[in-house]
Amino acid sequence: MVRAKGFAGVRAAGAVLAGLLLLAGCTPPDGNGPQPTNGPGAGPERSQSSTATKTVLVYFDNQVLNPNAADCSKVYAVPRTVPASADMLTASMQQLLAGPTAAESAQGYRSWFSSATANALVSAKVSGGTSYVNLTDIRTVIPNASTSCGSQALLAQLGTTAQQAGMTPQVRYAIEGQPKAFWEWLQMGCDASNDNCDAAPFN
Repeated sequence: MVRAKGFAGVRAAGAVLAGLLLLAGCTPPDGNGPQPTNGPGAGPERSQSSTATKTVLVYFDNQVLNPNAADCSKVYAVPRTVPASADMLTASMQQLLAGPTAAESAQGYRSWFSSATANALVSAKVSGGTSYVNLTDIRTVIPNASTSCGSQALLAQLGTTAQQAGMTPQVRYAIEGQPKAFWEWLQMGCDASNDNCDAAPFN
């Protein structure tokens, strides 16, 4: 009887040990087993700010719609796509100063502005009811823009684009922070219509 009892105890102990080993085999050590994974689309949300866009309007002349520049100040709206986070006035002026694209030129759009003036914007801001546009010295890049018809076209494209983008009735211009340099280039003087070439808002 003693031997049988001992044998039964050994069998019971073996069963307990087997159960413990089985349990240990089903439970992976910390950090070494398969880790939970997110299902499709469950990862971190992608920021849409890098892909979101908005439309701005720039204004050029068009030789099909305005043949022979019958009206030197005539302009036509052209939509451009820019990042949604971009400042409206700054983005619009940058797009304008880059000039018509090849596709737009094929449709008759024309301008003094081109790749040669694409980086001509120093700054653009709105203060009160006025948009302030500060340019690099583009006088030698587009010298003929100072002619009578040329200056009308230049001011119409700059002014209409800036007014629409900045939602302001007035626009003031400067070359390297100096309004006087801009207006003298266009053979126009300083008077009340351009705040007597006040440079303070550009500095």
